Amino acid sequence: MTFGFRALMGFLMSFFLAITMSLFSPVVSGAPLTPEGFATGVVVGTVLGTVILALVPLIPLSMGFAVSCGAREGLLGWFLLKDVLLCTVLVFVISFVLTFMMTGFDAQFANRLLAPMPLIWVICYVVAIQVEPLCMLVASKVLRMPLPQGRPADGGQDEKEALT
Repeated sequence: MTFGFRALMGFLMSFFLAITMSLFSPVVSGAPLTPEGFATGVVVGTVLGTVILALVPLIPLSMGFAVSCGAREGLLGWFLLKDVLLCTVLVFVISFVLTFMMTGFDAQFANRLLAPMPLIWVICYVVAIQVEPLCMLVASKVLRMPLPQGRPADGGQDEKEALT
């Protein structure tokens, strides 16, 4: 996976996750959703996520994590597991930075950060598994490179046979 592909995928995935987090974090936390807070969350989340995904090979690491959990590359379990690591890292880092920016660092910081995180993570995970195929397609079209695809570990066994 090239740096350009990781950077573009990082931008696209971060953009969708930043929108999701900016919409749902205030609601889950019981805070008001303001246009300024939403815009700040989207911009900061997108930039931060893009930098993380471009510089840290989190996408390949996420794919490796799915395989290390026993999922066969290219099958449903692999597609579901590979976003677990990606979402965990991005949701934690973006939440940490945005919580600090919006509310400051005081004795209640950890509570403001961690209390809504499980629900925010689930929402972001659902969004990630839905938009990742679109992001990969757009990135491959823009960069004019073939779409990276998982392949079954046995070299050709179809999914129905692999599940039995």
